Amino acid sequence: MDGSQVLWGSNSTKVFKADPDGRKIKYIDYMLKEDANLASMVSVDEMLSGAYTLIDRDNIFYVPRLKKLFAFGDAVEDDAYSDIVVKRSFEIPESKLRDPEEKIVGLNMTYDGMIVFVTSHGLVGVVSHSFETAYFYSFEDGEEISNSIACDEDGGIYVVTSKYMHRVQWTGSELTTEETEGGWTASYETGEGTSGVRLGVGSGATPTLMGTGGQDKFVCITDGMDLMNMVLFWRDEIPSDWEQVAGTKDRRIAAQVPVTFGDPDAESSLSEQSVCIRGYGALIVNNQVKRNKDSSVINMLMSGIDSNAPYGAEKFEWDPDTRTMATAWVNETVSIPNGIPSMSSATNLLYGVGQGRFHTWTFEALDWDTGESVFSFPYGATPAFNSAFAATEIGLDGHLYTGTTLGFARMRP
Repeated sequence: MDGSQVLWGSNSTKVFKADPDGRKIKYIDYMLKEDANLASMVSVDEMLSGAYTLIDRDNIFYVPRLKKLFAFGDAVEDDAYSDIVVKRSFEIPESKLRDPEEKIVGLNMTYDGMIVFVTSHGLVGVVSHSFETAYFYSFEDGEEISNSIACDEDGGIYVVTSKYMHRVQWTGSELTTEETEGGWTASYETGEGTSGVRLGVGSGATPTLMGTGGQDKFVCITDGMDLMNMVLFWRDEIPSDWEQVAGTKDRRIAAQVPVTFGDPDAESSLSEQSVCIRGYGALIVNNQVKRNKDSSVINMLMSGIDSNAPYGAEKFEWDPDTRTMATAWVNETVSIPNGIPSMSSATNLLYGVGQGRFHTWTFEALDWDTGESVFSFPYGATPAFNSAFAATEIGLDGHLYTGTTLGFARMRP
């Protein structure tokens, strides 16, 4: 290999490679997804199945599409600028599916290198890189999944459904929620129905892990209540002296704190993003549009209109001495309406895609310790630049990247 680095990306109809070297990003190749058509561009099912992708150390790009998982790679080995080819594909056996409309939603990788996925109807699957070996685990009938998953270094796979928060334990030979093997299931406040940009019932947050080494260790989500809560679950064994927090549904819950974005009279709050975590800090952004429509896609598109856009970001902090969580700061003026923020420990900044006056889309940076704005950089002024649920990523050479409605954008330092 010559050390060349490229960008892999995916939308509801295509997989692509691009060359980020230079002032302009150049497309190398793209491939239409299987059975993709014009209707795929506005299909919520096809947006959700394929929203979460990953790439491995061998430059293989894994992309779900409905009931299948595709492994894309270079047509010429070790030539990153060659065409895209499908290296292999995996289809979930019909016997494992509950519903004709069932689709792969979340995707991640275990620490021993297995590809793990979850479906919309509660199936967890672990497959080898070669797609030759597969293991499955099904939740109870009626548990729906609309988020991705988190994996820890001890084989824990964290899945939030419309009914429960689960740790599914990967033992190397099976998937289980048995506590004797390290798994567990906990109840949480799921609320009722969907609203705003939320894509499913219950939590709108992909689980995020907090704590490393000898620290307190948690998995973190926001719940489905009208006035949303930041919720921490003990990740491993619950401390023997731990007493259940008043007002919670399960003893495994370590903290359940209302998210108000600084409004003491708030009766509702909403976010569809995974919680951004660094150390014991946990941050969430406001996604509650002022004029809610029945369609999450329409709400996403309208979240870029200033008079309709949500405002606010709130950071919480876990105190290991008192074993409680409280608000650290609130920024009431920033608007990160539908994208997933990220944090850099090198700069101590939170990055996200915001919207400003006159329908302008911006890269935003907030100080992680104080919440103060560090910069707001406009990059586009039409709906084509809407972040459309995409994550802000810190990429090659410290550049910021985000997906957009019709492509992606980059900010150079």
